[in-house]
Amino acid sequence: MSSKTGQRSGRLSRRRVSRDRVLRTWLLSATSAVALILVGLLGYGIVEKYWIIPHKTVATVGEHEISLELLQQHTHYRRMQMLNQYISYLDLLQYAGDQRNQVQDLLDQIDKELKDPVVLTRSIMDELINMHLIFDESQMRNIVIDEDEIETAIRIYFGYESGTKAMSSVSAETNDIDSDGETPTTQSPTATPYTMEAYEENYRTYFEEINIDTGMNENTFRSLFENKLRTEKLRNVIGEEQQFLEEEQVYVKHILLSLDNLEAAAGVLARALEDEDFDKLALEFSDDVSNADAGGDLGWVAKGEMVNSFEQVIFLADVGVVPELVATQFGLHIVKVVEKQVRSLPDSVVDQRRVLAFNEWLSEMRSTTSIDILDWWKPYAPIKPTLQGTYDRINESK
Repeated sequence: MSSKTGQRSGRLSRRRVSRDRVLRTWLLSATSAVALILVGLLGYGIVEKYWIIPHKTVATVGEHEISLELLQQHTHYRRMQMLNQYISYLDLLQYAGDQRNQVQDLLDQIDKELKDPVVLTRSIMDELINMHLIFDESQMRNIVIDEDEIETAIRIYFGYESGTKAMSSVSAETNDIDSDGETPTTQSPTATPYTMEAYEENYRTYFEEINIDTGMNENTFRSLFENKLRTEKLRNVIGEEQQFLEEEQVYVKHILLSLDNLEAAAGVLARALEDEDFDKLALEFSDDVSNADAGGDLGWVAKGEMVNSFEQVIFLADVGVVPELVATQFGLHIVKVVEKQVRSLPDSVVDQRRVLAFNEWLSEMRSTTSIDILDWWKPYAPIKPTLQGTYDRINESK
């Protein structure tokens, strides 16, 4: 009897051990599976963050694609430039004197742009779109940028040209009286050559900073200069295709008073209309110090040189003093049309119109090319921590 009871107890123990072994195996398998899933999810998250998302398309321009990575790199580079400008203007502010308000306006403008990363990133997006449009047009016109041109542009950017010299920061020390009892001649700082080695060191240092702050590799950095050169060449080609004939221009003088000085401006206008000497009135009353002592002479004016509200009056007016005050953002003008004549356009106006022709071409290309801008990139627009930290330290020191 006891023998049979012992056999049953042994079989139950073996079954329990077997069941426990199966349970442990199942638990280990389940734990391993969960661990694998977690590792897989973590791995996918890393791959998605550092590989998949950066390479996703944020915009298409015809057959070209713009990736988030490229957009971020160019945006971070622009922010770095703006921060450098901010620091320069901040240093300049203490020496600005009468120009202090203008410098402060520039600081405020940079501050506003830096604090709105989505708007800034969108402006960089527009530049990248333009870059592809310019690239395609350049290829059609056989405009080529070679490596020598890029290297020359980079060297100029760093202030290096073969044979140039830089002023040494070390000058000879002098005493009040030398050993012969003579007053020594002060030695001026000497010019030392800016060598290729110094240029290459400056380039490496700058690029290392660019790489850390923006993630750009060297090819992307050099492409900044390539794109600039290509844009300049295409702008020149399109501009030179334009024909600028002779057209009517106006020889004009003015007397400028502030917008809040209406009564005085009206009095000066009345005196000018009564044939008082315009040059003397300008010398006495005009706030435009650049030409007040020359009778308010603005010279020959072609269309597009002045603000629109001023041009509309002078090109419609007869020769003589304009019988009404002309208001612009600069103030109140008493205007005298001295002469009208059909003349050749000055070089400055021709250059301006060539740039305008290029901008009109670019605008037309944007309207006729298939451009698709996606919105999913906006959460990825914020400033990198390193740049934000720099920006915060600047503001703390203000």
